[in-house]
Amino acid sequence: MATVAFLHAHPDDEAIFTGATMARLAAAGHRVVLVVATDGRLGSPAADPLTAPEGDAPPAGVRPAPWAVHPLDHPGDDVARHRRDETRRAAALLGVAAVEVLRFRDSGMAGDPANHDPDSLWTAGAGAAAEAALPALAAEQVDVVVTYDPGGIYGHPDHVRVAELGWELARALDVPTVYEATVDREHLHFVETHLVEEAALAGDLGLVRSRLGTPTVEITTVVTAGAALDTKRAAMAAHRSQIPPDSAVLALPDDRFGATYGLEWYVRHGPPGPLDELG
Repeated sequence: MATVAFLHAHPDDEAIFTGATMARLAAAGHRVVLVVATDGRLGSPAADPLTAPEGDAPPAGVRPAPWAVHPLDHPGDDVARHRRDETRRAAALLGVAAVEVLRFRDSGMAGDPANHDPDSLWTAGAGAAAEAALPALAAEQVDVVVTYDPGGIYGHPDHVRVAELGWELARALDVPTVYEATVDREHLHFVETHLVEEAALAGDLGLVRSRLGTPTVEITTVVTAGAALDTKRAAMAAHRSQIPPDSAVLALPDDRFGATYGLEWYVRHGPPGPLDELG
């Protein structure tokens, strides 16, 4: 069995882009760990937050780990606190063994003044993020790293930094197999609008689909959700401050939800690993 480290930029990215993969790996007996690089404080304020009990005890289903979720640097920030708690609930649903939330602030979309916040991930850079994540991941004896494609799937500065972070960590940990999470650009033409398209539409000139993800021919690994589709939907719903219960995505009937979110795509570098075994 392998230990697979998933690196994500913000709370909810893990469920949207890799939730089914994480759930299927955990169900197969692999150890799945999650590193979230920013606190997501620039997301939507929680209208109906699912608050956590006091303290940092992991929710039921999350196995003990030698490292834990960092307390927020600014505990008064409600959005960041809600999103941290939502991530822990989603992780429990997905069978994640350990969660690490790094200290960096959400950098906002390209051109946002938050890009220049000295505490943002974009300003800090991938090297600083790797330094923050390395002690925990070294203790985990990681076999496989999952990061983003070089464009960060849709160009968000934090996603681009996470793509760089993945390679920094793979080199530091001497991990032979790296999967870059992406979306199939051509597939998106035939299904419901994906949340990643909605995220990328701000300031877009109508070319959003042409800039997202990776062409079909370059994708090496496709994971089908199968029986994990309901788990993925539940994990997305756990991020209720960003994906509220009455959102269009959660209202999709099963077949249309499956067509849009039931496939997860990767570009593998190095020898085949456990994601290839999922099919």
